[in-house]
Amino acid sequence: MTQPDHPDHETDKFHEVADAAREKATEAERLAAEKAAEVRRIAEQKAAELARRTQEQAAQAARDTEAATAVAEREAAEKAAAAKEKAAEAIRQAAQRTGEATERARVATDKVSPTDPEPVAGQGRRLAAAARRRPIPAVLAALAAFILWRVLRRR
Repeated sequence: MTQPDHPDHETDKFHEVADAAREKATEAERLAAEKAAEVRRIAEQKAAELARRTQEQAAQAARDTEAATAVAEREAAEKAAAAKEKAAEAIRQAAQRTGEATERARVATDKVSPTDPEPVAGQGRRLAAAARRRPIPAVLAALAAFILWRVLRRR
């Protein structure tokens, strides 16, 4: 093998190239670390922003749900009050009609019955006989009395 003309010069040049390559590698490593840190910082910012927006949306949804619940409760209370009012009016009308029907029945009974009252035992038999002869009006009268009793009992 022949020796090169300037072995020191080539060795120096080799060392210079190696040093330059090391510096470039170090610089590339530093730039990569900076870039990674920047990407990490951006990712953390985006994650924090996403978490904040998600929390805001959840809070808004909760507020919307609470508002809708309040509106629904208010509407339900209004409907319940209206229904109670209608029921009370229906009960008053039923009581009035029952009273009127009772009065008409009493008048009709007075017209039909003799002026001399029967003994109580005889009246009971007569009522049972009337119920046997006309079962539908007897059932209706009993039902009206039962409904009136339930309505008055609830008050």
